[in-house]
Amino acid sequence: MTPDEFSELAMGFGPIVQAKAILETVQFRIGGKAFATLGWPAAGWAVVKVAPSRQAWALSLSQGLAPEPGRRRKAGIILMRLAAIDEAVAVDLLADAWSFAHRSDARPARAADVAAGRALSA
Repeated sequence: MTPDEFSELAMGFGPIVQAKAILETVQFRIGGKAFATLGWPAAGWAVVKVAPSRQAWALSLSQGLAPEPGRRRKAGIILMRLAAIDEAVAVDLLADAWSFAHRSDARPARAADVAAGRALSA
């Protein structure tokens, strides 16, 4: 997966997603809450934040995933080495992260909608 493909998938969650450039990264937000960051911790990487209770599931999806090191290791923050991630894994993780950031939404994100290129709306 390339950074451009990751950005396209993240923005595919609808017009309510905002991309905000911060230094060398791009943060994807919904309702002021970040659900993914491209370019962190370095170029070619991304981070998503899933519910801590979903972290083990997320890490089981690919060898290209790792928990954030340090004291926030179990906080649901997943590091993604983009070159090792396929689109299906990225879509599943982004959908889960989007739903976690937008918990008040009555209709959670569906990975199938994003994969099919259908924008979701609130």
